[in-house]
Amino acid sequence: MKKNNLLIKMILLFVSLPLLMWAEDILPENCCTYNKKSGEKILICKPEQWNGDLIVYAHGYVAPQKELELPLDELRFNAGTDDEIFVPEVLMGLGYAFATSSFSTNGYAVKEGGKNINALVKAFEKYNPDTDHVLVVGGSEGGLIATMLVEKYPEIYDGGLALCGPLGGMPYQIRYLTDFRVVFDYFFDVFYFGATEVPPAAWRYWGIYKRAIEGYINADPDSADQLFNVVDVARGPMEEDMVEAAQDILGYNIMGFNDLKIKAGGIPYDNKWQWYRGSDDDLDLNWKVERVQRDRRAKRYIKKYYKPSGNLQKPLVTLHTTKDPIVPYRHELFYSFQTHVKGNDGNLVMLPAFAYGHCNFTAAQVMSSFGILVWMSTDKLPSGFVNYLESMQ
Repeated sequence: MKKNNLLIKMILLFVSLPLLMWAEDILPENCCTYNKKSGEKILICKPEQWNGDLIVYAHGYVAPQKELELPLDELRFNAGTDDEIFVPEVLMGLGYAFATSSFSTNGYAVKEGGKNINALVKAFEKYNPDTDHVLVVGGSEGGLIATMLVEKYPEIYDGGLALCGPLGGMPYQIRYLTDFRVVFDYFFDVFYFGATEVPPAAWRYWGIYKRAIEGYINADPDSADQLFNVVDVARGPMEEDMVEAAQDILGYNIMGFNDLKIKAGGIPYDNKWQWYRGSDDDLDLNWKVERVQRDRRAKRYIKKYYKPSGNLQKPLVTLHTTKDPIVPYRHELFYSFQTHVKGNDGNLVMLPAFAYGHCNFTAAQVMSSFGILVWMSTDKLPSGFVNYLESMQ
């Protein structure tokens, strides 16, 4: 039973949660870290009793203003309690090898993250040629990277698990996030600059902006309600959920839009001919809202990195909350259609989590999704896995 409990906690760690940092000087035995010349940081763990399978983890979005770090904060659970768990340690106890990377860049890192994970797998297999299966797991932006790798490299990856990822593609996700910014600007006079003209130093004042966003939304709930209707943002059960969702969505614009423009080679967002609906006065909204035209080079870039094709030759399991305000659940519907068109429905299992929040999953939901991935990809389950599922009935 103890081993089963560790397994369920391990699965939860794949979700991108704001957890505390695990100090590198207390990493478990059989784990090693090293830095590449590019600045990328690597973690590899391999148990003495290895089952031949490797799990690689692709982390979620990290603001470009932060330093490169291993995603250890996403791999720790029950911080500060007697049940504190570090995911590579748990995986090794189950016989798996584990590897992850900081990526060689923060911010918009779909291209770089994919290359870094591929290089990590190649390096691992160079010294472990008897590797049986490679499974890739990712959360949020990492969920899109995992999907991209499974689609493009079926000869490398035996399957993937995408948690709350923008599987409808980054073109749609960027439009969603930036639509929120331009419509927010129509209703609330918080920012003095346009959605695609963010000053390089704006992120330094994010704390001030966050307080302003909270004040404006609380002072004018009717406009906030119209904003969420127009952009079709999921609503939470608590009053403060609307403020938090607005802050989170706008944070991507203030923190990351300049980084996105640099990497994409221009502005990838376009609403020149878009007609917004859902306000009390749609005519006025569409007359006054900021209009932006994308650069063709940037459009091609975000489509390449990445708009999923649905071309699945290996299993992919997805898990997504139905009321996700950051990465809307409709991404799952878009991807399901893409996969159906390509005739690959048999390799896709999409699991909805009926809850509010970004990656807000229960233990049973994540446990089931991981079990399905392992079974579909390797035809086997870790010891005790089935017994734990039965105990949850």
